[in-house]
Amino acid sequence: MSLEKDTMMNSLKQTVIPILREKGFKGSFPHFYRKTEERADLLMFQFSMWGGVLYVEISKCPPEGYTNILGEFYPLNKMKVYLVTGGGLPLNRRRIGKSVNGMFEFNRDNTDQVALQIEEALTEAEEWWVSYPDWCKNNDTI
Repeated sequence: MSLEKDTMMNSLKQTVIPILREKGFKGSFPHFYRKTEERADLLMFQFSMWGGVLYVEISKCPPEGYTNILGEFYPLNKMKVYLVTGGGLPLNRRRIGKSVNGMFEFNRDNTDQVALQIEEALTEAEEWWVSYPDWCKNNDTI
C-alpha cells in the first residue's frame, strides 16, 4: 500500500469508523452494514487503483440478506454494496459526497480533512437510505 492510502485509512479509522459504530454499523473495513426492521443499510469504502481517490458507496437490501437475479443468496453478514444489482446498472447504489462523481481526493497532508468531509457526507447517506424507494422490501431488483 502507498503511504497516502495508509494515512487515509488511519484517518478513516480514527474519525469515520467510530461514528459508523455509534450509528449501529457492523462489519470490517472496507464493508459495513446496519440492520433495521425494514432494511439493511450498506456502506463501502473504495480506493482508486491509481491512488489519491476514495469513493464511499452506499446501498440497501432486505434485513435478512439479498438474493440476486441469478437466485444466489447472500446473508447480511456477507453482503457487499457491489453485489447489489438491478437492470444491469448500479441503480440501487449511490456514491455519496459533494463532487459530481462522488470522489474524495486525498494526499498524505489532507487525510484528516477528507475524513471530516466523509463524516459530513454520512448525512446524505442517511437521507438516501430513508428516501430512496424500497425496491429491496420484497427482495426485488429493478
